Amino acid sequence: MTEETEMTNSVITKESLVGMWKLIEMKTIDKEQNIIYPYGKDAVSYITYTKEGYVSLGLMGKNRLPLGLPIENILDMGYGIKPKLNIFQYIKAAIRYLQAAQQFVCYVGKYEVRDNQVFHNLEISVVPDVIGMDLPRTVEISGNQLSLNIFYPKYTVYSTWQRVS
Repeated sequence: MTEETEMTNSVITKESLVGMWKLIEMKTIDKEQNIIYPYGKDAVSYITYTKEGYVSLGLMGKNRLPLGLPIENILDMGYGIKPKLNIFQYIKAAIRYLQAAQQFVCYVGKYEVRDNQVFHNLEISVVPDVIGMDLPRTVEISGNQLSLNIFYPKYTVYSTWQRVS
């Protein structure tokens, strides 16, 4: 039996997912076999599964532009304090913020393993539309590598992860 066959035929359990995983690669492949790296080839991400059934993920494109504001203004905005900016600073920061947000995913929720799939049920997300939804991923584990794949009608997202703890 080959390692590939073993990986495909093994039953995924909650215990086998527990730990922190670092992204090796994420890509989408559409129906015409076009390959896209939605967060770049050097995307940075970690996903953590706890024994208590929680999942958290942070994912970003590595080459996001800074907002171009003093750190004090950025911290003020994070706590709801409106910074004193001229209109040009504000517009530039707003555009860069939107660009940065397009290259960032973050969520926390609970997970459940069923039929070699993991379902993420999000309680916190940058995108509020997915809160409360069960988001399925197919799962394969081989040694210290994890594959999570998401199938959509027009494309599939393939991600490979390396266990770090």
